[in-house]
Amino acid sequence: MTLRRMLAVSHEASLTGAPMVLVELLEWMRANTDIEVEVLLLGGGPMQKRFEAVGNVTTVGQSALGSVLQLAQRGLAARGSRRASPALARLRLEPVLRHLQGFDLVYLNSLTSLEVLPHLPPARTTVSHIHELETAVRLWQRVAPDPSLLSSAPDAWVAASGAVRDMLVGEIGCPKERVLLHHACVDGPAIARRTVHLRDVEDRRRSLGIPPDAAVVMGSGTIEWRKGADLFVQLACEIRRRTDDPVHFVWVGGDLSGHDWVRLQTDIERAGADHVHVTGLQPDPIPWFQMADVFVLTSHEDPFPLVCQEHAALGHPVVTYRNGGIPELLEAAGPEAALGVVDHLDTSGMADRVLALLESEQLRNAAGEQLRARVFSHHDLSTAAPKLVADLERIASGSIGERPPA
Repeated sequence: MTLRRMLAVSHEASLTGAPMVLVELLEWMRANTDIEVEVLLLGGGPMQKRFEAVGNVTTVGQSALGSVLQLAQRGLAARGSRRASPALARLRLEPVLRHLQGFDLVYLNSLTSLEVLPHLPPARTTVSHIHELETAVRLWQRVAPDPSLLSSAPDAWVAASGAVRDMLVGEIGCPKERVLLHHACVDGPAIARRTVHLRDVEDRRRSLGIPPDAAVVMGSGTIEWRKGADLFVQLACEIRRRTDDPVHFVWVGGDLSGHDWVRLQTDIERAGADHVHVTGLQPDPIPWFQMADVFVLTSHEDPFPLVCQEHAALGHPVVTYRNGGIPELLEAAGPEAALGVVDHLDTSGMADRVLALLESEQLRNAAGEQLRARVFSHHDLSTAAPKLVADLERIASGSIGERPPA
């Protein structure tokens, strides 16, 4: 049976990886297929208008009663008492979701979205697109109303990287033949076409107090544990000890009103790391990315972050710990790009690789061009989206694997 109607479920509409991957996929589907898409958002965010442009959107409202029920549900699960949690979830969700019927495929984007599945009207086929790795999964299992949903509910899984696929098969026990690998992708040419005037780049440098002759090493993301902003500061201090050349470190992103920022700011102050700058949340980070000489992924864990592909599309070299899926990109891109892979938490080794790139324009250019070519040929939306949609159609038709007996 052809895939005609699909319900896409997102845990939120934030400017973060999983929702961005989903909205770009849905935009491509709207422009290039006849598939009717509806969207269920479990939380809001700045990308809600983009979701609304691709199809009807249902948002789980945050009424006072709904918020109380959600807090009670999470609290019971965190204390190991899951018995009352499903009843609370039914009260909160089912009145909002009962109209979502008649779909050929329910596409659950991200781990958290799985929790809504028991409260949706039945659909013919369900696929779960997993963007998380071991730590995120283990923490979710502690509080999820029914942790077995990950391994038992979907008809198939889409893994955002080889590292995610290995986790799903090896740790979760999902059948290998029903776990499909689709690396997250970006619109590489659109990023590369972005014109940022040199004057604007210089203005951004001046706004942060970066001297004209200083190299810029960039990180990006939220400033919670997973993204490793603390490790970014450690790297900055290690490189300052190693060289007299001016090198500044710019972290693009981060909520500067929360507890994580207070902790990070304290580390920066205690280390005397006045060469580390944090921009705070940026709705459009690409103009900031233009100032980078090298991008570093200091995450404790990261499945296949879009930010590395965005820098690759700009021709920037990337250095990463073995923290997830990005080593797959670097090692496939070419020998110079592959030099950017460092053993996990080897700060000294990462400093070596960054300094080697800063000291050699030839090495920087070679690594950056290899990454750009790889993203354009394998991880561009125009190439990756048709392949993913073709697999979704195969899943909907029941031609990928078979469900084990109950």
